[in-house]
Amino acid sequence: TQLKNYDKAQIVAQNYLSAYPNNEHAAEMYRILGDAYYHFGQYHQAVEAFNNYLNKDRSAPRRDALYMLGLSYYQTKVYSKAAETLGKVTTDNDALTQNAYLHMGLSYLQLAEKNKARMAFEQAAASNANMQIKEQAAYNYALCLHETSFSAFGESVTAFEKFLNEFPTSPYAEKVSSYLVEVYMNTRSYDAALKSIDRIAKPSAQILEAKQKILFQLGTQSFANADFEQALKYLNQSIAIGQYNRQTKADAYYWCGESYYRLNRMVEAARDFNAYLQLTTQPNNEMYALANYNLGYIAFHRKDYTQASNYFQKYVQLEKGENATALADAYNRIGDCHLHVRNFEEAKQYYSQAEQMNTSSGDYSFYQLALVSGLQKDYTGKITLLNRLVGKYPASPYAVNAIYEKGRSYVLMDNNNQAITSFKELLTKYPESPVSRKAAAEIGLLYYQKGDYNQAIEAYKQVIEKYPGSEEARLAMRDLKSIYVDLNRIDEFAALANAMPGHIRFDANEQDSLTYAAAEKIYARGRMEEAKTSLNKYLQTFPEGAFSLNAHYYLCLIGNEQKNYDMILLHSGKLLEYPNNPFAEEALILRAEVQFNQQNMAEALASYKMLKEKATNVERRQLAETGILRCAFLLRDDIETIHAATDLLAEAKLSPELRNEALYYRAKAYTKQKADKKAMEDYRELAKDTRNSYGAEAKYQVAQSLYDAKEYAAAEKELLNYIEQSTPHAYWLARSFILLSDVYHATGKDLDARQYLLSLQQNYQGNDDIESMIESRLSKLKVEN
Repeated sequence: TQLKNYDKAQIVAQNYLSAYPNNEHAAEMYRILGDAYYHFGQYHQAVEAFNNYLNKDRSAPRRDALYMLGLSYYQTKVYSKAAETLGKVTTDNDALTQNAYLHMGLSYLQLAEKNKARMAFEQAAASNANMQIKEQAAYNYALCLHETSFSAFGESVTAFEKFLNEFPTSPYAEKVSSYLVEVYMNTRSYDAALKSIDRIAKPSAQILEAKQKILFQLGTQSFANADFEQALKYLNQSIAIGQYNRQTKADAYYWCGESYYRLNRMVEAARDFNAYLQLTTQPNNEMYALANYNLGYIAFHRKDYTQASNYFQKYVQLEKGENATALADAYNRIGDCHLHVRNFEEAKQYYSQAEQMNTSSGDYSFYQLALVSGLQKDYTGKITLLNRLVGKYPASPYAVNAIYEKGRSYVLMDNNNQAITSFKELLTKYPESPVSRKAAAEIGLLYYQKGDYNQAIEAYKQVIEKYPGSEEARLAMRDLKSIYVDLNRIDEFAALANAMPGHIRFDANEQDSLTYAAAEKIYARGRMEEAKTSLNKYLQTFPEGAFSLNAHYYLCLIGNEQKNYDMILLHSGKLLEYPNNPFAEEALILRAEVQFNQQNMAEALASYKMLKEKATNVERRQLAETGILRCAFLLRDDIETIHAATDLLAEAKLSPELRNEALYYRAKAYTKQKADKKAMEDYRELAKDTRNSYGAEAKYQVAQSLYDAKEYAAAEKELLNYIEQSTPHAYWLARSFILLSDVYHATGKDLDARQYLLSLQQNYQGNDDIESMIESRLSKLKVEN
């Protein structure tokens, strides 16, 4: 019998080795001896014999010998050696490999290395060589997935489902079914889980609760990717399931509110924030505070200042002082609410509180404090505050208005010389600002009122030359006419009127006025096509008419309404021939958008830069900075990109989506400029949230830079953390698996490198360059081993 042969083999081998310990056949004898011990279950002796075989054999060791040595290590509880040795057996696709993987998995479990165990079981379960081993491996694989909450590509769900489909009568089937419910509750593979649940004919209450949570998670994931419409679909589905979990339902209402708010659908936003406040069981958390904050803004935009103030007050009480920017913002809004109803002292109190928080919105608080002082007729106090504002926040968008308001205060104090000085300071510092137009007109008027006609004439001429087509220029022309009449210098006025730039007439004759007024009326009634014809006719009749700029402006708006982009470019171009006219800012917004969408990035960049100079409020300045950033990035201008992103990131109120975009573009530009340390700071900031595409790539880039710096331990830690965290952006997760295999290869752990590549190959569904990256690395590992 077979058994006797092992007896015989053992005796022959032992005798041979006693007589010829160093003979060329000694290695083979040790192998035969090991084989015999293995079959007798004498595993300690088998380990010794096989190791002697490996030490003496100069050729490649036999797979079956390595297999038996590995299993002997397993039986003698030397699990690290068992896994290492069995790893060398898994070169072919056969029963030996399948069983080797199973025992590698069992060894890793004993070593508490569940990740490695999971991947070994996965390979054993993928083979059909032996169905019993396949079943045991598949069960262990599913269990490992469950215990490690691992599910990079939805494996946790698919493994359990697959097991139940392939082994419905397995003794493990019942256990697997109960685990599947837990998997639904805890998985991060929301898409896979939802598909799986939808295949269940009669879901239990527990499974419906899981579905409610999964839809909620898919909703917040879409929100994190700024896809608000999709977020609403998932969240409303989650709400519709019912109330299996009250807090999940409440939270879904909150994120519906946020989504509607971003889509500017304020009535629905308010409805859902209120639903959240009524349903939540957690009135002490950040979301509860933020719901009140958002409701405050909704009421504020509705001009319901009493209600807005109440909501902001509630927010201030709930916010424990951790978010200084939002707190200062809330104090400013409460101040605004009081100002709107003329409670000046209360308004001042809240603006002061906001300013003391030392956030980037302190300039607004200062400016409002100054305005309130003016309303209380305390002009000296107002001037002091305005000077402090300009000193403390020189780059503030309120600095321009501050200088103008200072001039106005001096006018009201009858200190005309100081007023003129302030207005001139404004013209010098901010010649492009629309506020300067008003200041220039005020200078002329002040000289005129003082009776200093020559200075008045010069000042008014400047207004007309610099701001043609504006109301101020029209009034300047009227006052100039009066001055020349007073001085009896009518001829000079006639000559001056003819010499004015752009030949835009200022004293509109009756026909000019009537023709324009008729066209404007048609526009006001919303009859676009007719208005377009009338306005064009007006411009043909009076190309330099008194209302020609108005006509170009309305034609711009009609072009926008009708999506006629050439029309926008034509008429905005005409308007910008007079860059300081009152319509320039609006024209630039429309023009830049068209240029950007038509991929004329250099032109769009120039328009956005002009817009930034002219922006009269924070929102428009932010719009311009965003445009500059996107154009610079697409033009591959790294320095401009870095500056633009830094400007945008300095904005007090920046949406998380824009913040991520700015950090991402800046990181890319820093990398190209070899400023790796700065790039890493931005990537690390982005990597905090891997739900959005910027964060998903950033987390990978952080690990890649550690790998490039040969900091392998840190790279491994970063990558394992990423795999555990997961992301809906499968491509970057797959790249992380590949990078992890590179880390293991670089540190001599080729077996681990191979495991990660094989696992990825089985689970990644994408159709891109990942497959070729896996192939090239597997081939390389095969050649080297």
